[in-house]
Amino acid sequence: MKNNECVKCGYCCTVRSCSYGKWSYEKNKCEFLTEDTLCGIYEKIKKDPMFGGGCSSSLFNTIREKKIAGMINVKR
Repeated sequence: MKNNECVKCGYCCTVRSCSYGKWSYEKNKCEFLTEDTLCGIYEKIKKDPMFGGGCSSSLFNTIREKKIAGMINVKR
């Protein structure tokens, strides 16, 4: 199954961390999620062919839809 393109909305990193991430219970998001909703370790983990890429949380994701529509500049 092919994932949709990542639009850097940060939604997935507020639901759970990937196998490379580390969940922060204090912040209720992955600790590697930056303030501008980017993965702080993406350059490191994208080199792993098993990581994959793209958005696996596109269905019913209103934050992603608003980001695509240019309605919001998501910051967490």
